[in-house]
Amino acid sequence: MADISHAHKPVRWHNSLVFRIVVLCAVLVLCLFGAVYVITRYYVHELINEMEVQTRRIADIVRVELEANPTRDLDDLEHELDNGYRDIEFEAFRDSVVVPPLVIEASEAGRLEKVARTIFTLRDQRILLTVRMPLVPTAEIVRAFGNRYMALITAVFVAALGFVVYFILRTLRPLRDLSESCAQIGAGNLKNVVVRKNTGEILALERTFNAMVESLRDKEIVERNLRQAQRLSAVGTLAAGVAHDVRNPLNAIKLLSAHTIDMLGDTSQAAQAAKQLQTIRAEVDRLEEIVSGFLSLAKERELQPAPCRIDAILEECSRLVKKDAEARGVYLTKELRAGETTLLLDPKQTTRAILNVLINAMEATPERGRIRLFSRVTNTHCEIEIRDDGPGLSREAAERAFDAYFTTKPTGTGLGLSITRGIIEEHGGRIALSSQEGQGCQVLIAFPLEAGRPGSPEHGV
Repeated sequence: MADISHAHKPVRWHNSLVFRIVVLCAVLVLCLFGAVYVITRYYVHELINEMEVQTRRIADIVRVELEANPTRDLDDLEHELDNGYRDIEFEAFRDSVVVPPLVIEASEAGRLEKVARTIFTLRDQRILLTVRMPLVPTAEIVRAFGNRYMALITAVFVAALGFVVYFILRTLRPLRDLSESCAQIGAGNLKNVVVRKNTGEILALERTFNAMVESLRDKEIVERNLRQAQRLSAVGTLAAGVAHDVRNPLNAIKLLSAHTIDMLGDTSQAAQAAKQLQTIRAEVDRLEEIVSGFLSLAKERELQPAPCRIDAILEECSRLVKKDAEARGVYLTKELRAGETTLLLDPKQTTRAILNVLINAMEATPERGRIRLFSRVTNTHCEIEIRDDGPGLSREAAERAFDAYFTTKPTGTGLGLSITRGIIEEHGGRIALSSQEGQGCQVLIAFPLEAGRPGSPEHGV
């Protein structure tokens, strides 16, 4: 049975979920700060470059106009300029440059321009000096850069949020699987969860959960075997009593039938009577076989273990069923690879158990079908496998195949595989049947090597 306490191991601090979350948050904050810093420096640099480009562009397109004979009334213009310079003390700024006032006008092309005008006299001729400079939309430039800046910052934060959501979903996925597995356990389906490449508490939780499932599964098997044993014990006790009571009349019928056959003559009526008596005798033999099965099921077997070579037992079983298999048109093939492996087994009971499986396989296999007999040795067990080309069993029938009195054959007693399982388990081994409808059956018998070798402590040799 699985040990849950061994499955749970303390989690190291650097593998814990809390540590991973703290590291994730720290890395995320640093990444966001770095991204904002880099983006801000980039856009400030780009903004400065754009302003310099616009400044150079303004210097390139500034227009200066001199009109010796301006079309505009200079008296009116001079009056406007006087109003613009009204509050200026020219004596204080005699050696300074006086900047004429700027006005915003629309050019012929429809663009806004800053315009400055002034009038001066050159050689008794009045000249109008006009300076035109395009109006640069500085606010629009700053606003455009600000929009791009905010869009990129928003994209960075959205990407960070997506990463956090992905991390949370990935972290919670094993917990969601565990929740679904718990619901399946509540419904009676003991299924392990798949242990992924996790660390920390998640990995410990998955291992502990699987150990718990294994423990529940082992407990269920033990309880099922116990119920089966109790049922077999009760049925066996009843069967033993019935068998003893039935066997004596059967023996009497069998002996009287044989004696009557010997007394009959050679007439046609005698031959017909003899044929009927032979039928009675055959049915009595079948009843005796059923009674013997009841007695075998009820009686506790006393094993007489002796060193046995597994392949030798399989060769003997193959020889015993060979003629019957040939008569049915069934091919029997062997791949015996146990070699000289020797175990302490009761040769008679072990042969009987394997013969029961072979006979069932032979009866299920159609003409020209094949039965394959394998033997092999693993690190811990010596395994015997029997496969047939029969119609196979449904899942429900395969699960009940070793139950007493369960059979899919119209004339079977349902005791053969039940007795076989008892013999195998009494030797410390195990037997399992797997099948799919239309694909035949596979029976696997495994004997433990350490418990079954000559000289092992369990056998007291």
